Amino acid sequence: MWAVSRRVLRLPQALGQCAVRQIGQSQAVPYQPITLSPTMLRKATRTLLNDIDLIVYDMAGTTVQEGGIVYKTLQSAMREDGLQVSDEEMHPWHGAKKEAVIEHFALKAGTPPADIAERVTRVGEWFVNAIDEAYFNEASAIDHIDIGLLGYFRQLKDAGIKIAFDTGYPENIQKGLIKRLGFDKVADAYISSYQVAEGRPYPYMIHHLMEQTKVMNVKRVCKVGDSVRDIEEGRNAGCGLVVGVLSGADDFDELMKAGAHVVCERVTDLPVPRRHVAPDERRLPDLS
Repeated sequence: MWAVSRRVLRLPQALGQCAVRQIGQSQAVPYQPITLSPTMLRKATRTLLNDIDLIVYDMAGTTVQEGGIVYKTLQSAMREDGLQVSDEEMHPWHGAKKEAVIEHFALKAGTPPADIAERVTRVGEWFVNAIDEAYFNEASAIDHIDIGLLGYFRQLKDAGIKIAFDTGYPENIQKGLIKRLGFDKVADAYISSYQVAEGRPYPYMIHHLMEQTKVMNVKRVCKVGDSVRDIEEGRNAGCGLVVGVLSGADDFDELMKAGAHVVCERVTDLPVPRRHVAPDERRLPDLS
């Protein structure tokens, strides 16, 4: 557990929720600071997932440790095609569907509308080939975001919580990562933004995952991600709990400003609840 000298539990006055952050960081919204001992922190947060039936996890930066390769590769792909994109310009696009990013910068560079589709396809193909090589070659350092991640997922499943993944990766990249990292052994469902009309911040991936996992109440769904777009996706979907993690793209203030209910260092910081039975499992079957 975190040392009491390094952590503060802060309560956003407007939201009535909690977030754990490092002391000394600037804050974007008003907080009422309360310093808790490790024991009290465990008590205050141990029921966070008690009413959750499904957790939808982002991949890169949230559950997958890949060092920001996906964004660096997309940036390189655009530069190879003559689009000058700075790190600062790329940052707000973390978590977005890659075609949307390419189209934005192509239009900004003055690409004629009639040529946009061809340019998006060309840059997109360069990106997919490069990311496939970076992720799946023998020297790839792609790994779990935490050494105990699979064990943590199994504990959640033992507690009755379903596990799902959503991503802005193309389907083949997502499936390759799911298999490479062993997520296929714990996932109840997964989906790519390429399988729905719009990716994040639209809520469609979460709603499709609810359908696949037969979870009826969106208030019993938790969305976890490292980017502002993940938080916006969870809030737009109506999730009962939206969690930001500091292991990837965006910082504490950005995640809280986007509407996160809880912010923690990494996904495994969320406490595993005691075994519970989902409401739909307690209902009698509809015989009408």
